Amino acid sequence: MFTNLGWTEIMVVFIVGLIVIGPERLPRVIEDARAAIYAARTAIDNAKKELAGELGPEFDSIAEPLRDLNKLRGMTPRAVVTRTLLDGDDSFLDSFDPKKIMSQETAGQAVRKNADNNTTHAERVQPPSAPTPAPQQPQPNPQPPAAEPGAYDEVI
Repeated sequence: MFTNLGWTEIMVVFIVGLIVIGPERLPRVIEDARAAIYAARTAIDNAKKELAGELGPEFDSIAEPLRDLNKLRGMTPRAVVTRTLLDGDDSFLDSFDPKKIMSQETAGQAVRKNADNNTTHAERVQPPSAPTPAPQQPQPNPQPPAAEPGAYDEVI
């Protein structure tokens, strides 16, 4: 009945009751409140039994969907999907768990970790050396050698 009532709330109610009612009458008021709650529960249980006795099987046909609805009210969206679509097997949804996905190492992280493990401290501290120049390849001479004067003089 008081499932979401914590100890701090109970303590606050007790202290307020102690201040308002007073320490002499507080135990009697608590007993009266407890008796009233017990009487209300008993009356509700008796009404349920009387209704079930009068309606018989019809009451069960009405009560069953209400019980199912009450079960669904207390379920989380994940539990509803699991129960409805996957027949209660939620092992399929574990592969979509964000905490599990984030804890797994990606391929890029594995490569970086492996590269960090293979390099020594000295290699990481030293600046990269200047690149070596490429070897010079012989370039073809774009100008043909000059011919001797008069070599091409022909009479036409």
